[in-house]
Amino acid sequence: MLEIGTITLYREKSVIHKMENGLSDDGTDEERQAPVLSLRSNRVTIPIKTKLATIPVVVRGHNIPGTMRMAAVVVDEIRRDPQALQDPTDVDWETFWRRRISKYENDYMREAWVSVHVGGTLAFASTEDDNVKALAEIESLAAGADVTDALVQEAAANVLGALEDLVVEHDSQTAFVFTSTPQYLRAAILERRDRKTGSYAIAVYHPSPQRPVRLAAVISFASDLAETLTHKSFIDRIQDMIAANQMQDSQITPAQIQATRNRRKDLIQQIEDFEQANKVVYRPERPNLI
Repeated sequence: MLEIGTITLYREKSVIHKMENGLSDDGTDEERQAPVLSLRSNRVTIPIKTKLATIPVVVRGHNIPGTMRMAAVVVDEIRRDPQALQDPTDVDWETFWRRRISKYENDYMREAWVSVHVGGTLAFASTEDDNVKALAEIESLAAGADVTDALVQEAAANVLGALEDLVVEHDSQTAFVFTSTPQYLRAAILERRDRKTGSYAIAVYHPSPQRPVRLAAVISFASDLAETLTHKSFIDRIQDMIAANQMQDSQITPAQIQATRNRRKDLIQQIEDFEQANKVVYRPERPNLI
């Protein structure tokens, strides 16, 4: 029987500079050049506990909702077929990922990507982008553990073919934490909106011990909340730009604005459907989605 431990989503940013010999303005004998590699992604860690060992599974992605939806896919598939842990490249992750992409994302978020790593090995990547390859090198070294400056530096050296003259700035911030109790599944969420930081939590109660709520369903529910709040911020920003007569300087089209409103409406309906089907408790309160 598999057991899934605490699932955590981190916002990560790693910037790698190359040092150049010479005197800088402050008299030091080295000068930092422009970044040679800049890596931004969201990282979900999923510890899978088996009878023999704990196998680290990691999902990385471009944006938080997409990364979490792929994490939900991974949780469901591993629970359905534990053999996926032994032969993760045999799973059709590509089809699973494509099924999770909305029309809105296809139209306006074509840069979105995800990758799946099992035991440090890359099982799937939706793109062949060089930055994703560098992140795969980081995961091969981390093997599910925390990512550190030293680890990023080693991975960058392997990718770039340099070692002594690289300087790394790595930042990691926890954004979502999913935990399980016998009574409910809980998500603690740290939100950054309009340069402000806030937090809230959701608890989804099991109808009975014999009918537990699916963990993947709660992760997907949290991803819907996250995407809805992102669209709310976008629409609020549009309204501010209209009030300041700044829309003429923007590349945002009326079609995109309407598509965003439609997508938010669909997401709110999905959220309300989930709330009607399950006992959901918010702390301190339900975020304003409109």
